[in-house]
Amino acid sequence: MTIWGSSNDTKTYQQRADAYTAQHPGVKVTVKNIPVDNYDQQVDTMIAGNSSPDIIEVNGTDGPSLASRGVVLDLGPKIQSAGLKLEDTVDAARVKGYNLKGKQFALPDRGGNLVFYYNKTMFDKAGVALPKAGWTWDEFTAAAQKLTIVQGGKTVQYGVAIDNWPQAVESVARSFGGTLLNDALDKPAIDSSQFRGGMQAYYDLAAKLKVSPTMKDYANFGQNVNRDALFAQGKTAMIWAGLWDVPDFVKQGLSFGIAPPPTVDPANPTMMAFGTGLAVGSRSKNQQAAWEVVKYMFSADGQKPIVTNQEDVPSATALIPEWEKSLPPGVSYAEVAQASNQVFSPQTPPQGAEIEKQVEQDLYPFFTGSASIDQATSTAAGHIKGILAGS
Repeated sequence: MTIWGSSNDTKTYQQRADAYTAQHPGVKVTVKNIPVDNYDQQVDTMIAGNSSPDIIEVNGTDGPSLASRGVVLDLGPKIQSAGLKLEDTVDAARVKGYNLKGKQFALPDRGGNLVFYYNKTMFDKAGVALPKAGWTWDEFTAAAQKLTIVQGGKTVQYGVAIDNWPQAVESVARSFGGTLLNDALDKPAIDSSQFRGGMQAYYDLAAKLKVSPTMKDYANFGQNVNRDALFAQGKTAMIWAGLWDVPDFVKQGLSFGIAPPPTVDPANPTMMAFGTGLAVGSRSKNQQAAWEVVKYMFSADGQKPIVTNQEDVPSATALIPEWEKSLPPGVSYAEVAQASNQVFSPQTPPQGAEIEKQVEQDLYPFFTGSASIDQATSTAAGHIKGILAGS
């Protein structure tokens, strides 16, 4: 089984595998942790060398590439044969994140959402109501203005900190009704009025409303200072981020909360689903045994060590209440949990990783103020067309 991540990840996956093999002594699972920077390349090399991993950890961006090349199994027949109803275990949105053209190439495993962090102390001092599920974009921008403090012509506290992080970009675009690609995943939609409107409103937080640092400001702050660092330092009241930041913010002694990001229209989701899934190598010599292990790891029992070892969020919804108990005092998941309809897993074509990298590059001039949103998205749309066409 190939994975990437920390030593805690290795320990957790091995514990989960050992729990299965304890009941099935004819099976042995060895967890191989590959550095994330080399993961895709090394897995491809193993597959090409006729030593495919039996179980492969994937994500929703790179997984479709493996699926399109037929090097991971379509698990649909096995799911049907086992009588599994995936949505009985995990949110339907997470299931879609590992599906390519109707074929389920992996089962969701670990998860979490993009969420909105806010500094309770700053909100209380400013007399501003705390963010909650259904918070509108107008309520958010009004709060950001009240939470921005300028002294002697210098901003000493920002209401929010934004940057060009692709996941936050997509979250904001979705809240305005925009997407990178069309529903069929064969044409760009980044140049739509909805996407452009969302990005302009997002960028205006820094350029027009002055409630966020600009990209130039970040450069002047020093090396490795981004929105997460500013929040940890108590210099901004709000950020878009992932749940992995919880331990670091606790260490900083911050009084903070989490909620779904603001939205323009409640019908538009704002919480991008993060996570990894487990796939079975189509060139594996132990396909059936690998499937049985993956099926076990998909179950609530198979995911319990994720909670016990305080990794991230298990995808099994039955374990969420137990995971919530691991959160530090004063941090509630309630607002996020009650807005499960706000979770979305972007459908990704086989070229998803390449498109994401290209879009980040093409939008950068916009975020630095050297190109308009129309110019940047038109350039990106042209590049996306070329990538989808294979040129």
